[in-house]
Amino acid sequence: MKINKSIIALPILGLLLSGCIGKKHYEAEEYLLTCNWGDKEEFRILQLGDIHLSQSDVFEEHFDVLNRTINESHPDLIVLNGDIFTFADKHVVKKVFQFFDDYNIPWTYTFGNHDDQGYYADNYIQRLLGGDTYKNVLFKNLEDDDVTGRSNFVININDGNTTKYQVFCLDSHNYNFDTMGYDFIKQDQIDWYERMVKYSANGGLPIKSSIFIHIAFPEFVENWEKKTEDDFIIGMMEEGSGSPEKDLGFFNKIQELKSTQTVHANHDHANDSVLLYKGVYFSYGVHSTNRIYNDKESKKIGGQILRINKNDTTKLIFENYYTEYGTDAEPTVVSSEGKGGAR
Repeated sequence: MKINKSIIALPILGLLLSGCIGKKHYEAEEYLLTCNWGDKEEFRILQLGDIHLSQSDVFEEHFDVLNRTINESHPDLIVLNGDIFTFADKHVVKKVFQFFDDYNIPWTYTFGNHDDQGYYADNYIQRLLGGDTYKNVLFKNLEDDDVTGRSNFVININDGNTTKYQVFCLDSHNYNFDTMGYDFIKQDQIDWYERMVKYSANGGLPIKSSIFIHIAFPEFVENWEKKTEDDFIIGMMEEGSGSPEKDLGFFNKIQELKSTQTVHANHDHANDSVLLYKGVYFSYGVHSTNRIYNDKESKKIGGQILRINKNDTTKLIFENYYTEYGTDAEPTVVSSEGKGGAR
């Protein structure tokens, strides 16, 4: 969601306090989690985001839309990609997390810029997810590590003892109070990403991966107007990017290491596109409820699936699921498969 400076103040104290936490260097293996591929030909990752649930919401109508999106998309892993809450309390957080956990599908969580704007401590969500309350969540809470942010970890998708694919979850932070804009991926996060890619490399070859962050890179939009037919995969860009002004070169590192094939963001509600940019797919996920803006008349509500082929993990297919309120209709699905899938 775009900045509203009147509500920036809430997370300031938490951000200042979090900067005072002691730092500890953890070995790479401490950031790893595992998820089983199983015997399926494809692994399906469902990206949901910008749910924005609060104390004042009627949960049943939003849960109905989320339920139909999940049931029709058949995910093997659900990524809640930020801004799941806005002005929520602990009861709301627990209710929403239990809703997802009850599917008995592995799920994970990245922080958005609004998740801290609630009636709970700054570290409440990460400690809840890092505990033993939920049996299906994949989340690492290393509060005292030397990597900036609260949700930097890697999920290994394993076929037996072999890691076939990796999912990187990173904290894209909240606001930068020097620029009064959005914050940016820090250098220690870029260094951590490089360390994790190299640690997991198989015989020196990097494992193919996807990155999930809430706020997009500047590169998500800078070439949209210049795109060719081959660059365009699916969806549309219908608003300008809420990307940070400052960029320390994370995308350059992604290109250098040749592991990450897709980068997934939410945040800009009217965008649901996938664009091929310099060999990497930039995905704006479909925002998942009719909360906040671009919602009341929009048909672009639901989720996005990434399909990964087991025999060739460079073979990718993107699917946007559009789910309507006030009906029992199945979601409308728009797929890149008609183009032969992503290459």
